[in-house]
Amino acid sequence: QRGIEVLGSVPLIKGEKLFTGDNFGIGISLTRYFKRENYTFVGVEYEQQNMPYRSYNVKLKDALLQVGYMHPVLSDRGKNVFLYGGISVLGGYEQLNEDKRLLPDGATLLDRSRFVYGGAVHGSVEVFLTDRILFLIKAQGRFLFGTDVHRFRPVVSAGLRLNF
Repeated sequence: QRGIEVLGSVPLIKGEKLFTGDNFGIGISLTRYFKRENYTFVGVEYEQQNMPYRSYNVKLKDALLQVGYMHPVLSDRGKNVFLYGGISVLGGYEQLNEDKRLLPDGATLLDRSRFVYGGAVHGSVEVFLTDRILFLIKAQGRFLFGTDVHRFRPVVSAGLRLNF
């Protein structure tokens, strides 16, 4: 069985409120199930965060490709609610401050836009709403290398999956 999922996400930033202005992410994934409710996925995600600097926000934008595996940890007897754990590898491009090195106060941004790569650990709760539609709540801890900022980036997301 295969599926397509659409997710909206929020990055968890230390010292920031959960839902703030321009901190968000969106993603779409293709999934392929195996025999025992485990599955693989391939997905693309766009994520945007504001990093405060004095009275100015430095925008951090990521476009990432992710390939991973999810394994069921728990489920109810009717197999309607699942708790999954998983891992993935990811890579993509990170853009800082729209490639502008000079900040409004005259300071020079030393961090650069660049390609990033890494891995992630996942946890999710997946609930069947109908035979083909699932509601998803996911938590993800990303470890990114090649970046000049925040190597560990936790994210929470919610969305829907349509199985076909």
